[in-house]
Amino acid sequence: MLALVLAVVLGVVDRETGLPVEGAGPGYAPGMDAAPFVLGQGEWTGNGPWGGNVKALAASPGDNDLVLAACGFSMASDAGGVWRSADGGRTWESTGLFGIQVNDACAAPDSKFYAATRTGLYVSEDGGVTWSTVSGMPSSYVIGIGVSPADPNLLIAGLAGNTGIRRSADGGATWEEVGLSTGFMKGFGCDPDHPDTMYVAMSGLSRPLYRSTDGGASWSPMGPEGSGWGLLVAPFGTGETIILTHSDGFYVSQDHGATWDLAVSGGSYAPAVCDGENLYAPVNSAAGVYESTDGGQTWNLNTSGIVASYWQAGCASSAGYLAGHYGGVYRTPGPGETYAVSQQGIGNTFIHAVAYSASTGTLFAGGEYHGLWRSSDQGANWDIVFPGPGNWTIYDIQPRSDLHYQGPVMYMATAGGVYRSDDHGDSWAPAGFQGTQVTAVAFDPGDPDRAWAGTAAAGVHYTTDGGRTWTAGSGLPFALYPSIELMDVPDRGLRILVSFQQSGTGVYRSDDGGATYTAVPVPGSYHPGLSARWGDDPAAYLATDGGIYRSWDRGETWEPCPGSSGLSWAVLGERNEHVFNATGSNGVVWSPDQGNTWQPLNTGIEGRCVWDLTYGATSAQLFAGLRGFGVVELTEDQLGIQGDTPGAFRLTASPNPSRGSVSMAVAGPFGGTVVLRVYDSAGRLAASLEDTGRGAVWIPEPGTPAGLYLIRASGSGRTATARVVLLPR
Repeated sequence: MLALVLAVVLGVVDRETGLPVEGAGPGYAPGMDAAPFVLGQGEWTGNGPWGGNVKALAASPGDNDLVLAACGFSMASDAGGVWRSADGGRTWESTGLFGIQVNDACAAPDSKFYAATRTGLYVSEDGGVTWSTVSGMPSSYVIGIGVSPADPNLLIAGLAGNTGIRRSADGGATWEEVGLSTGFMKGFGCDPDHPDTMYVAMSGLSRPLYRSTDGGASWSPMGPEGSGWGLLVAPFGTGETIILTHSDGFYVSQDHGATWDLAVSGGSYAPAVCDGENLYAPVNSAAGVYESTDGGQTWNLNTSGIVASYWQAGCASSAGYLAGHYGGVYRTPGPGETYAVSQQGIGNTFIHAVAYSASTGTLFAGGEYHGLWRSSDQGANWDIVFPGPGNWTIYDIQPRSDLHYQGPVMYMATAGGVYRSDDHGDSWAPAGFQGTQVTAVAFDPGDPDRAWAGTAAAGVHYTTDGGRTWTAGSGLPFALYPSIELMDVPDRGLRILVSFQQSGTGVYRSDDGGATYTAVPVPGSYHPGLSARWGDDPAAYLATDGGIYRSWDRGETWEPCPGSSGLSWAVLGERNEHVFNATGSNGVVWSPDQGNTWQPLNTGIEGRCVWDLTYGATSAQLFAGLRGFGVVELTEDQLGIQGDTPGAFRLTASPNPSRGSVSMAVAGPFGGTVVLRVYDSAGRLAASLEDTGRGAVWIPEPGTPAGLYLIRASGSGRTATARVVLLPR
């Protein structure tokens, strides 16, 4: 029974596309369904971190600097899109096709591209900048697309729901069935020597490859038994060579598909790629890419620089080989070279965990296969922490804020175990449960070697030696994806609170260091998040699928918060009377009175699913991790600064609005120089100044546009923001 439960929960298969739902896990509920970056106040804005579920990579045949990345998650149809690179995949920018699940993309002559999406087939005729629906397929769930290089009006599209492929001979205006009306299309290719000869890789059928010799009008099966997942036809310009990504690995045929040899063993959902001379075949199980420099006669495994390896896409560009996976893109200039993360600008990240240290001014974020990312300027710019943890699916980062701890120790829960840092997150080492999915971690601020870790399906364990050894707690049920929160009980020490995203019956508390737990029933099927106050205040909060519950006695009894309802993934209420609800479909909801009344706090993230919340430099600043839209920040003066350190770091700008110069002044405890940066409404740096204690004046250059500008002050590990409106002059 346990194996069956884990197969269902941890290995969900998408019935529409035939692909495993790799992201099924914490933060995923069955059936659940960005704006330009602005550094500002009063609304949620964000600019990364970078990555996404890259389903396809397509380079323009006439310009190998121009590459498109198709992204999307089946569990979140509102997240995804197409990103465009003009430098071979080194950097990326969003396109007009955004906020939609994209399953495939392909290039056609004359800088034309097609994109197969959940809600129709799209075409771009300007190199991927703008998009429109193809008239004959405006709303179908399309999972694959291919175009004949000899006839740009001849298209082959794969449909979802095990319904096979369709053919169009008029550029997509009309479509016809061609006898292949079951299975899932996973790849397309043409023989350049014989333009009417086409191939499609298929899964869900007895054979992995189908060939047409009449321009796609009819199809015949071929290849070794099993499922096809990707396809490369004529890698060296002539049609005799075919490389098929198969459920067994990569098969190669040198005689137009008459015979096949298994060249590389191992699972993959990506096509093989040729850069003109060399071949690349990425394999999931080996966490690397097999490379061949002799036309496929011999293959060498390259794992250098690779951590995440759920391969789904690939292409060659002017910058080298691009390998797309579940969390982003790797790039290498050639065989034997180190693979580098190459996804700057792809904003499709699933963020499970955010953490902010006001003492160092560092913001951390981690999520699905993206790795650990770090920002030193409140999220304006991000860098991946590399090598970082050995697993790039991150569920929890502690401490989430420095409210109770300001030292160098950090812990992280990942899909491959617990990791620990002793240098503020610069480097990470394994700290137990390697190879095990861990969804929560916490540690004692007074003794960082004393910690707790919750495994996805094997309960909560504790350590007293920094993660060298772990002991299981008792009294917990078989339940999935625990969350852990600590709170101090006067005269008794730390209390450990545990809840479970799935299958738990409420909250479980321990007063003996996590050795034994006592259950407290709370209504609901999902209990994914906890937040508790320390000191004399006994309040604690619980996120459920029926809204927020609260406890006035440190978790011993619970009651629903009036007016709170719907799925909540996380709750934040540790600093003062304000409580924040991270909802499953309506951004953030805020209670100014300890959960008695609620109101939206979601400008800029309306309709978004929020998976995590944390405080920024003050209780008036918040960071949120979104499902498919990265990290966003809000600074809202109405939240106040109750509970913050007296003499908070503040920034003022006047006059406001202004038709000319703007005077800026910083108040609060700081030493040395404060750096003041001014950004326009698109997040571009407009000016950088310094304040040594006497203030600073920004004099806009001639021609500076009128509009909203955001000012951020940084100094002594503290930050503050203000906004100013420039009027026309």
